[in-house]
Amino acid sequence: MKYWPYLFVAGLFGLFACNNLLTRGMFMDGLIYTSVADNMAHGIGSFWHPTYTATQFPDFYEHPPLMMWLLSLWFRLFGSGMMVAKAYSVAVLLLTAALMVGVWKQLDFKTGLGWLPLLMLTLIPDVALAAHNNYLESTMTVFVLAAVCLVLRSTTTHHSSFIIHHFLAGLVLAAAFLTKGPTGLFPLALPALLWLFGERKGFGQAAAGTLAMAAGLAAPMALLWFCVPDAQEFLRKYFENQVIGGSQEQINSRTFIISALFSRTAVVLAIALAAALFGILKKSAPWRPTRDSWRRFGLLFALVLCGTLPMMVSTKQRAFYLLTVFPLVALAVAALLEPLVRHYEKQLQRPAMTIVTVVVLVAAVIANALHYGKPGRDKVLLADMDVIAPALQEGETVTITPDLASNNSLHGYWYFYHHVTLDANAQHRHLLTTEDNMDSTYRDIPLPTEQYHLYELQAE
Repeated sequence: MKYWPYLFVAGLFGLFACNNLLTRGMFMDGLIYTSVADNMAHGIGSFWHPTYTATQFPDFYEHPPLMMWLLSLWFRLFGSGMMVAKAYSVAVLLLTAALMVGVWKQLDFKTGLGWLPLLMLTLIPDVALAAHNNYLESTMTVFVLAAVCLVLRSTTTHHSSFIIHHFLAGLVLAAAFLTKGPTGLFPLALPALLWLFGERKGFGQAAAGTLAMAAGLAAPMALLWFCVPDAQEFLRKYFENQVIGGSQEQINSRTFIISALFSRTAVVLAIALAAALFGILKKSAPWRPTRDSWRRFGLLFALVLCGTLPMMVSTKQRAFYLLTVFPLVALAVAALLEPLVRHYEKQLQRPAMTIVTVVVLVAAVIANALHYGKPGRDKVLLADMDVIAPALQEGETVTITPDLASNNSLHGYWYFYHHVTLDANAQHRHLLTTEDNMDSTYRDIPLPTEQYHLYELQAE
C-alpha cells in the first residue's frame, strides 16, 4: 500500500508530540494569540482592532492579525476550547505536509517518495512543538510554501501563465506578511535562485518573475494602506511597536538564529552529510546523490538561508522563528537522499514495515490518549488555577502583585479558561499572589494550592 510510509511518519510524529499534543497547556505566545482569536470569535475586538485583556494589550498591535482572524473563524465553526485550538495547529501542519509534497513533485521527484521530506521534517525536534502551540510562524509557513509551489509550478506551465503564477505567489506572500510580518517575504528570492542554480535559463525570466511577485505583494498592501484607514493605522502602529521597536530589544546575539538553525536541524543535516560521504566514497554506487540532487539541495538550502539571515538585523530572535524554513531544510535533505531511498524502496515495502507502521500508529494513539486532558506544561499553575477558579466569578478582574505582572502564561491561562483579567495596578475584590500577603486590607481564603494564594478584601 503506497500510503503506509505516510502513516508511519504520522505515527512517529504523534509519538514525538504526545507529551503536549492533547494536554491543557500551551506556550505563552500561542496562548496569547489563541485568546485574541477567541475574543474575535465572541465579538470582542475585530480584524484591525484585536484585543487581548483589559490590562495586557487592550489594543493588540504586536503582530499582524491574519492568523488570529483565521483561528477565530475556526472557533466559530467548531466552538472554543483548548483542544479545538490545538486542532487548528494540527490542521495547519497537515496543510504544511500537503504543500511539502506539492513542492517535492514540482521539483520533478515523481517517484512516490513524497513521504521522505515529511520524515525529515518529523526529525526536527521543534516541529513537534508546532502541533500544540499556535505559533504565527506555523500559519505563515502554509503561505510561504504555497508561494514556493506557485513559482515552481510556473516552470512547467505555458509562458502565458508564467506571470500569473508569480503574481499569485506575490498575493500569497501578502497573506504571509499579514500573518507574521516581513520575515515571510523571503520567497521573493526564489526566481533568482532558480536561475542561479540552473533550474531556469535567462536572467530576464528571473527578473520578470520577481517583478510579478513584487507586484502581487504590493497590490493588496497598497489597497489596504490607501483605502482602509483602520488597516493603515494598524500597520503603522505595528511597524512602530514591533518591527522598529522590537528590533532594538536585546534578547539574543545577532548570530543566535544561525546557530539555532544548525543545532535544531543537526540530525537531518547529519543524515545529509552521511549521504554525501557515501557518494564520495562509492562513486559508482547507484544510490549516490546525483548532480540534480546536489543542485536541488543547494537551491533549497539557499532559500533557507534567505529566510534566516535577514533575521540577524534584529537581536529579538527565537528558535521557533525558524519554523518557516524547517520544511525547506527537510526538502533539501530529502533531495540528497532520494537516490538512496529509491534504490532501497522495494525493501521498504516488505510486510515487516507494515507491521512496524501499525505498531507505531497504535503506540502513538495510546500515548496521546494517556496524556489527554493532563496539564502537559505549567502543571502547578494549571492545578492551582483549577482550585482557585470556583472562588472567582467568570469575567472578574483580580489584583496581582507586581512580580506576577510579566508572567504572560499566568495572564494567558486565566483569561483563556475563565476570562479572568489580572491587574497589577489597581485594587480589586480578590488578590492573587505567590507570597504571603502583607496587605491588611485582604484576608486569606484557605485553599489547597501549591504555589498561588487567593485573598479577599476585608469587609469594612
